[in-house]
Amino acid sequence: MIVASELFRGAAPYYARYRIPYPEDLFRSLVRVCSLTKKSRALDLGAGTAQIGIPLAHSVADVLSVDPSDEMIEEGRRMAEDAGVKNIAFLLSRSEDLSEPMSPLDIATIASSFLWMDRETVLAKLAQVLKSDGCVAIIYRERDGAEPEEWYNAMMSDIKEFWGGRLPAGPEAVRPVLMASDREVLRASDFSEITELRHYYEHQWNIEDLLGYLNSTSAGAPGTLGDRRDDFTARIRRLLLSYSPSGFFVERGHIRTLLGYRP
Repeated sequence: MIVASELFRGAAPYYARYRIPYPEDLFRSLVRVCSLTKKSRALDLGAGTAQIGIPLAHSVADVLSVDPSDEMIEEGRRMAEDAGVKNIAFLLSRSEDLSEPMSPLDIATIASSFLWMDRETVLAKLAQVLKSDGCVAIIYRERDGAEPEEWYNAMMSDIKEFWGGRLPAGPEAVRPVLMASDREVLRASDFSEITELRHYYEHQWNIEDLLGYLNSTSAGAPGTLGDRRDDFTARIRRLLLSYSPSGFFVERGHIRTLLGYRP
């Protein structure tokens, strides 16, 4: 079983600082396509430090941000306070353990974390708490290109090699192998009517921010690396500088959002 609170131990401050922000037009699209208003209520699962919940809170009545990591919850609260966002609440919980009943919700968002969940169980729970016309938004970042060419793929290959051929997944766990796509899982749930959105982005990295980003991931979190952290950092820094001696990199991609509705 994946223990996400351990998998990302020590990652929260890096998650808050170095993750690429989601584009503003993503939130405008969610508001428009899901018919959200200032009276709407939102749930964000596997929320990390509330990179979705805090911006979304500007457009709805309130957001409940749920994550199984106490460190992510604490950092999310700090970020919301710094942003002056008061209509967001935080709950320490696995998504599979959400308690019913809850007040009816208009939207549930799951960004870059659905793969760590028991997807069918989570969607069944959402069927109990979302309004009949509510939607589920499954959000992922997909990388399309890079400058210099191939630095990102080379970095990921080197990280896998560092970990002995497969990425870590926490104590006594393996990374999930998803036999069915998110679209197929949605199609088999109550939310079988699906709309896909894409929002494109370009991000420029310097090497220190990029190494900080790696500390926010399951493969580079301080708690995962332990006493191998200095070796990991030196190795990845050396690889990256071999691709760009200036220490600057460009990443291009898109945010893919699957919106699931009841037919």
